[in-house]
Amino acid sequence: MPVTQSLGTTAAAWASARWIDTGGHSVRYREAGSGPTLVLIHGLGVSADYWVRNGPRIAAAGVRVIAPDLPGFGRTDGPEDGLSVIAQADAVRHWANAMELPRAVYLGHSLSCQTVLELAAHHPGMVAGVALAAPTGDGPHRLLRQAIGLARDVRRESVTLSALVVQSYLRAGARRVFRTWSLGAEHDPLQLLPAIQAPGLVLLGSDDPVVDPAFAERIAAGLPNGRLVIIPGAAHAVIFEPTGAFNEAVVEFVKGVE
Repeated sequence: MPVTQSLGTTAAAWASARWIDTGGHSVRYREAGSGPTLVLIHGLGVSADYWVRNGPRIAAAGVRVIAPDLPGFGRTDGPEDGLSVIAQADAVRHWANAMELPRAVYLGHSLSCQTVLELAAHHPGMVAGVALAAPTGDGPHRLLRQAIGLARDVRRESVTLSALVVQSYLRAGARRVFRTWSLGAEHDPLQLLPAIQAPGLVLLGSDDPVVDPAFAERIAAGLPNGRLVIIPGAAHAVIFEPTGAFNEAVVEFVKGVE
C-alpha cells in the first residue's frame, strides 16, 4: 500500500475526537488524511473507535477518512429505542451535510451496510462508491441465523476486538442494541439494488459464520461494476483482520472510483 502521509501523523489525527452539531444530534467523529473522501459507518452497537485498524492506515495511503458515531452509540446521543435503517441513513445524511462533505465512498460493516445501501439508493448525489464489509439483510428469520453465527464468531475474533465490543455494548445499553438489531431485520436491502448508481465493492471474510457467501455474491452482482473480495482467514469482523488485505482492497477501490 503506497504511503503518502506517515502513519504516526494520521494516527495522531485519528486519536483526536471531534464534534459537530447536526441540528438533531451532537455527533462525535474521527478524521485523518487528505485525498478522496471515505466515510466509515460502524456496525451494530459499536462506534467510530471500531475502525482503529483502518482509519489511520487507509488515511496514510492518501485518503481522507472520516468515521462518525451513529446516534445512540459511542459518544453521540440518540433514542433509547434505537433507530431503523432508514433513520440511520437520514442521520448519516444530516451529518454529512453539516460536515459539507463532497461526494464520497461510504463503507459500512455488517448492519450498517444496509444503511449505506439506503443512502446510496435515495441520495445518489452524495455517494461516489459503495463498499460493504460483511453485509447483512439475508431474507426472513435472519435474526436467529445471525445469533447462531455470532455465537460461533466469538471464538474466531481477537481478545482485543471482543473487549472493544463489550465496552461499546455496555455504553449503548442492551435495549438500544437489541432494538436497533430488530429494526434492521425489518429492512430488505436487496430491493434497493436497482436504484443504486454508484460502483460497489463487497468484502467478506473467508471464515465469516454470519454472512452466507451466496448472499454476498448476490449483493455484489446487483451493484454497478460490483465485485466480491474474499479476505482469507478473516471472520465477521473482517475490518479487524491483521494482514492489511482489507485496507489494501478498500484503498484500491476508493482510488479507482471516478
